[in-house]
Amino acid sequence: MAAEPLTEAIVVSDPAPEAPPAEPNRSRRSILGAGLAGLAGLVLGSLGRPAPTDAAAGGSLIMGAANSAGTTNTDLATNSTGTALYVHQNGTGTAVRGIANNGIAGFFTSSNGSGVSGVVANNTKYGVYGANDALTYGGGAAIRAAGEQNHGLVATTASGSAYAIRATNTNAGIGFSSGPGIRVLSGGGTDADIDGVGEQPAAGEFCGAIGVMAVASPGDGNGVSGYSNSGFGVYGYSTSNYAIYSDGNAGVNGDLNVVGNVTKSGGSFKIDHPLDPANKFLYHSFVESPDMKNVYDGVVTLDAKGEATVTLPDWFETLNRDFRYQLTAIGQAAPDLHVKAEVKGNAFSIAGGAAGKRISWLLTGIRQDAWANAHRIPVEEEKPATERGLYLHPTELGKPAAKGIDAVRNAAMKAGHK
Repeated sequence: MAAEPLTEAIVVSDPAPEAPPAEPNRSRRSILGAGLAGLAGLVLGSLGRPAPTDAAAGGSLIMGAANSAGTTNTDLATNSTGTALYVHQNGTGTAVRGIANNGIAGFFTSSNGSGVSGVVANNTKYGVYGANDALTYGGGAAIRAAGEQNHGLVATTASGSAYAIRATNTNAGIGFSSGPGIRVLSGGGTDADIDGVGEQPAAGEFCGAIGVMAVASPGDGNGVSGYSNSGFGVYGYSTSNYAIYSDGNAGVNGDLNVVGNVTKSGGSFKIDHPLDPANKFLYHSFVESPDMKNVYDGVVTLDAKGEATVTLPDWFETLNRDFRYQLTAIGQAAPDLHVKAEVKGNAFSIAGGAAGKRISWLLTGIRQDAWANAHRIPVEEEKPATERGLYLHPTELGKPAAKGIDAVRNAAMKAGHK
């Protein structure tokens, strides 16, 4: 029998009219032809449809495709207790990077956990790193922390060699142009409250009702510790009140240099007792006077005429005025002992005693140097209105401690700090 000619073909075009129901016994050739036709249509049809390139506006994030859903966010959601999106970077590049022309490159929120958590195990790297690459000053920052009703920034360290916070200003300018390492404003303080008050750059600048308040736990150490190997360990400046104020005893282990008046309620020296230095102290009170008085004394021996001249330093009359004299004969009375000539040419003379007798003399003068003339100490003055009815030493006067001038001042400072 001659071979039957091939009459079926694969056609990819408009779909053919619906065929009548298949007969129960179709040849294998017809079944193969129909299958190839369907496969060709499927392949060519898929090639004709473009792959999705955008997530639908407000829809889910499509992995492996571009996602630019206009002004509506795309979304990657998970109900997992683990990580919603894990990006593993095995190279030296960046695991995740966000770029924003004007908005926020990355924004993270959490209802109960951390907004952003950065962890690093390299002792030369940073858990979180922020940089501001602007070339001019505009008040921006590499990192900003806003705590609202909580702390703006909490920093801790468990190392005895590291710092909880370390701030360095690398500007190499002179004076204030070098900039402080840290500036802290509180209680309505502004930059203007700090700028211009001094002439030297500062490692840190603080402004508020209380510029700096440091509290050490009992037995743990110092509230404020200052150290310098060239300048001041602690420096205070004030235009209206005390630059440094101690609400309690203050100790100075070293010399105390005061350029100005010392106002005190009393004073003395305190030393180890000369007769029992291991077990006792010895005190002597200061000599007080309503004047800026200097005291000089000595012993002189009278010559054959019963006279003597006391020579004083060459600066004596320049420094002092209003001289007072006291002469005391040693060994026997000298009823005629007297000042023969008052101070002149930085010397004065004594007469009226027996030849060879020793005379103790005491001379006082009131300071008249330029500083003393400009800063006379008032003997009496009225209390300012804010201190009337208050006392420097209320309990010694039988008044409540709360009536103390310092007590009221301290209470106001603490109230302003809260």
